[in-house]
Amino acid sequence: MSTVASKAGLAPLGRSGFRIFLLCVLLIGLCGCAGRLNKAAEQFYADQPEAALSLLERGDWFGKRNQLLFQMERGAVLHQLGRYRESSEVLLQAAAQIEEFERLSLSEQLGSLVTSEWLLRYKGEYSERLWVHTYQMMNFLLLGEYESAYVEARQALEIYLRYPQALKSDYFTRGLMALSFANVGEDNDANLVYLRLAEDLPSMTPVAADLVQLGNRLGLIDEVKRFEASLPQPLPEGDGELVLFIATGRIPKKRPGNVVVPPSIRFSFPYYPDSRIAAVQTRLLPAHPQLPQLSTDLAAIAAQSLEQRKVAIIAKETARVAAKEAISQNVGNEHGRAAEAVVRVSLFLLEEPDTRCWQTLPGRLTLVRVPLPAGQHSLRLRLSGGGLFSAPEIALPTFQLRPGQRFFYSLRL
Repeated sequence: MSTVASKAGLAPLGRSGFRIFLLCVLLIGLCGCAGRLNKAAEQFYADQPEAALSLLERGDWFGKRNQLLFQMERGAVLHQLGRYRESSEVLLQAAAQIEEFERLSLSEQLGSLVTSEWLLRYKGEYSERLWVHTYQMMNFLLLGEYESAYVEARQALEIYLRYPQALKSDYFTRGLMALSFANVGEDNDANLVYLRLAEDLPSMTPVAADLVQLGNRLGLIDEVKRFEASLPQPLPEGDGELVLFIATGRIPKKRPGNVVVPPSIRFSFPYYPDSRIAAVQTRLLPAHPQLPQLSTDLAAIAAQSLEQRKVAIIAKETARVAAKEAISQNVGNEHGRAAEAVVRVSLFLLEEPDTRCWQTLPGRLTLVRVPLPAGQHSLRLRLSGGGLFSAPEIALPTFQLRPGQRFFYSLRL
């Protein structure tokens, strides 16, 4: 009889333990999927982009929870391989998913209240949502599809205007937006973006030439006079322009942070380590004067984006801790202290901060513009600084410029 009673008394605990076991298995599986993303990133940075792409093309084992990450990673790797058409197709899917994931299901939200954010579909930091369109603008400009680049610039502008404080220091993307507008003759839009950039940049000089040129075309005489004083000296001139997208370094990964309050309360949160990627210096050979460059430290922008979500993260984490405490106390009231201890330990272990992030991004993006005369050009590019161990010299492909034409080229170190 005692054996029967013992089994009857342990039955509820067994069911609770079994549920927690299933949650642990699910969480391990989700982390394992992220482990595959980590492996792909390491292959990419070990100069094995094809191997990384092969791993990423297997997709997400757990529905759509990590699907956005797989798409963003694939898009960046394909861009690096020069497969801009495929990159744009994948990133178009990523942009569509971001819109879809804005509507999280109630069951996901409730499930994450007592387990982990890993159960939720990853929908990207504010900065990552913007950079999907950044890569799309580069892809379409490199493909010569300027109207498509314009469409992406408008979508990027919408995201920027939604989160201006987090994204205002992304000078590369904002300069790329203005360039995409100007490239199809949308002078008013380009002028507005450049004006906001002039307010936010430490110096107006990088955008002064564009604002003077646009001001003259739009008849904005006061603006022309205002920005002429900030023109670079000497002012580079040319019938056409070479535009370089230079990616250097590696964006840091999110890291897990924890605060433990005895006996079993655990607050978890993701954070980016303090990391700054220095700007790269460029020089063309044979020498040509170039416009001042626009550059973005992606690590700093990613950290600012995560910081802007801090209030929401703290509120969600507080609610989760309260829910777990209530569950533990209910189990203890019904089945005793031993059962409560088991549940507390299990829920403690289930608490893991969501450290998913877009890992194949560079540490810094730099926009270099070089006015050149019309005709054929064979140039070399020398880079220094930016954490580079040497000053590499890169031969650019020979290209032909017509009057008023821009030639776009992307490279990554």
